[in-house]
Amino acid sequence: MFSSKLQRITLYPFALFMFLSLVFCGVSRVNVLFHISLALFIITMTIAKDVRERFLRDKEFLPALGIAVAFMLYFSFSNLWNETSHLSSALSHSFYIFIFLCLYRQCEIENKKKYIIGAAYFGIVTLTILTLLYVDKSRMLWNRLGDAFPYAPDNVIDLGGYMALGILLSAIMVRETHNVLYYLPVPVLIIGLLLTQSRGPLLSLIVASVVVLLCKPKWNAKYVLWSIVLIAIIGVGLYYSGFLDVLIRRIEAGSRAGSVRLGIWQNAFEVAKEKAIFGWGFNKQLSFINGFGQPITTTHSLYFAAFLKGGVVGLVFLLAMIGYAFRQCLRHLAANHKVEIAILIFAVMFYATQGMFVISNPREYWVLFWIPLAIVFSTPVKTAIQK
Repeated sequence: MFSSKLQRITLYPFALFMFLSLVFCGVSRVNVLFHISLALFIITMTIAKDVRERFLRDKEFLPALGIAVAFMLYFSFSNLWNETSHLSSALSHSFYIFIFLCLYRQCEIENKKKYIIGAAYFGIVTLTILTLLYVDKSRMLWNRLGDAFPYAPDNVIDLGGYMALGILLSAIMVRETHNVLYYLPVPVLIIGLLLTQSRGPLLSLIVASVVVLLCKPKWNAKYVLWSIVLIAIIGVGLYYSGFLDVLIRRIEAGSRAGSVRLGIWQNAFEVAKEKAIFGWGFNKQLSFINGFGQPITTTHSLYFAAFLKGGVVGLVFLLAMIGYAFRQCLRHLAANHKVEIAILIFAVMFYATQGMFVISNPREYWVLFWIPLAIVFSTPVKTAIQK
């Protein structure tokens, strides 16, 4: 009885943290809520024997958690062979991510998943609405929603990623609550995503959605009809707003940007080869001038970043973690939880062209990488674990 109360108490600051951290990206005061959740989690695990034993016999989650810990520890200790060491900082950030994964799992076990997903979903919807309110409407089609809400992610591509993730989270909320009203904010998220003019999030969302639709498809006339109507409404809206031309120009411009990004990846690969086994260390950055004459410090790909910083060993740790996440997808598919698979595919594709590393304090990397992994690692709970 007492342990159940502790579990419920832990849920409230964690859910509030999820909501506020998505609205106010990187604001340190929001992290106080996470520290409260962390402290309550540790207290619960220490004094509540039933909770602790249930955690230790969670054989579907613990291997996933172990692989994630191995990934984080390796890259944290890579500070030891870096030119400048921030070992204690990397270890503390890894510990926070470890607790975050555990907290999400506890919410799933307690059948409170919909509250955490809902907090994240409404956080993204709130951020999108605030961004559309703050943006300069006269330059909205040219500045890609930049210089709008001051607490939004710095990179408009990450902002687009938030909106794409929100669209997927809406599907989880509808499934968990059997309430289609959660789809009402989705048009706002789609408009926001298109206005960011970010190709990466949009393409990742489309591919993830198509792949999942092909998994155990259930077609019916009503579903097909509403899909056609929705596509037609979006197409007509894009055409008459003039935004379709803007989007086409962005896609055409993407061919040159793509060649520039290939140049960055080539440079990253050449630098990484110099220390191919264990990498350069956690804080290694590029020093490169791209085809636009801009100085480049990041690899613009998580996978190249892992190779650069951690060498082949680090890349193997990253791929092992992602590979095990796809293994967990089989359990989600068995429970017909297909949206979770789409979320993982989205994250994996999104970070193919985003190079900021993912071990950090709560920022956009937590939203776009660790939330998807937490969702996928936490497979549907068996009755034996819940008791």
